[in-house]
Amino acid sequence: MQTKHSRRSFLKMAALTGGAAAAAGIGLPYALGEAGPCFEPNDSYWALEKPPASPPLQEDLSVDVAVIGGGYTGLSSAWHLAKAAPGLRVILLEARQVGHGASGRHGGMVLPQTGVESFEIASDLATHKLVYDLTVAGMASLQQMVQATGVACDLELDGYVHTFLSEEDLPYYEEYVEEAMRAGIPLELLDGDETARELGTEVFAGGVYDPHGGSVHAMKLVRALATAVLGAGVRIFGDSPVAGIEEGETMVLRVGGGNRTVRAKAIVLATNGYTSKLGYFKSQVMPLHVQTAVTPPLTESQLAGIAWDSRLPFFDSRNALFHLVLTPDDRIVIGGGSAEYFFGNDVCYRGNLSAIADMMQGELWRMYPALRGIRFEYVWNGLLGMSFDGAPGVGVTGKHRNIFYGLAYNGQGVNLSFLFGEVIAALHQGKAHPWLETPYAGDSLPSIPPEPFRWIGTQIALRYYDWEDAH
Repeated sequence: MQTKHSRRSFLKMAALTGGAAAAAGIGLPYALGEAGPCFEPNDSYWALEKPPASPPLQEDLSVDVAVIGGGYTGLSSAWHLAKAAPGLRVILLEARQVGHGASGRHGGMVLPQTGVESFEIASDLATHKLVYDLTVAGMASLQQMVQATGVACDLELDGYVHTFLSEEDLPYYEEYVEEAMRAGIPLELLDGDETARELGTEVFAGGVYDPHGGSVHAMKLVRALATAVLGAGVRIFGDSPVAGIEEGETMVLRVGGGNRTVRAKAIVLATNGYTSKLGYFKSQVMPLHVQTAVTPPLTESQLAGIAWDSRLPFFDSRNALFHLVLTPDDRIVIGGGSAEYFFGNDVCYRGNLSAIADMMQGELWRMYPALRGIRFEYVWNGLLGMSFDGAPGVGVTGKHRNIFYGLAYNGQGVNLSFLFGEVIAALHQGKAHPWLETPYAGDSLPSIPPEPFRWIGTQIALRYYDWEDAH
């Protein structure tokens, strides 16, 4: 079938342009080296619903598994590990509090597929269908877990729409949907009028409806996961950053500035974009900063004016794609249009949040002219973990094969992070899991070129994609 630009091509293009630019002598922002850890406050709208704080680690411990990171991956891994092996001594260590990172800052969408397989057959149709089926099953499992906790988190899985802006893209999507449906993926191609009726905006030339997927309140889902984890007997320690890791048959972790020690037979790296700060995957996972905003609750007249009657979440086909969710209390959550990388895998945000908010505000007004004049109530930054080829990674590494990981979600982590917790538990138990038959498991993360090529190439690639989106 035809090809289109994809998230896979981003870092590959960055590598090529970075090498050329470095050879040409383009200047660097500052000295070479890995930037240190940074844990900025979570000032997202979702953070208003954060769970009660977990106490810091105040004793030395010996455990079976220490999970590092209190986002969706860490919480899911801890829960699946405890459920798979009752009596297993599992603890979770979070540098701040659960949900502090990307899990409590994203745009609220829950999607099937991986980023690399999103509306693109990356390798072959059989793999495409397998990944779709496994991620759909992962969403069903997530929904069952949430229902069992009794914690309402606005999880709605009634489908979503992927939109495209140009009629020139129609042949690609016609061909893709035909192939996907032949494989048994239940998609529906929408023309421009149908897309406008579903979403209340006329800016798109068409779209693809997928009945599997939807939206969720980011931090309420953290609350549900934390409830399940504590109920499974796992101890959660907040404000307990891991300051150092000594590898061995027994892993030794220095926690809280080195004041406490945890000895663990195995660890789980559940830190995604922050992982390089622990000394792992520095060359395989790159932190990328993206922004999200939310409106105040819309009035009845504003809701009538936008006519988003289906309330289906959607994201578009641009390189710096926009994604929108209409929440149960009638707020619009919008993100996208920008992505930023800071030299040395810097996880501290150094951009102009106000300027990006103005850009997103203008896009929202363009999509929904009836909302012109409405202002955002919250705007915040989040952190993605990006891989060189756009594919996620889950597996086990280390000389003693006792370092488990799930990371590099490339913007589609809500569903994948929960699923990867299940995969990590299977790997720990030495059991089979169907995900391990896909190309996105094990040693599947290729290296990203080092600095300065990484920074230079990324800046050029981002600017090129901005230009392409504008034309």
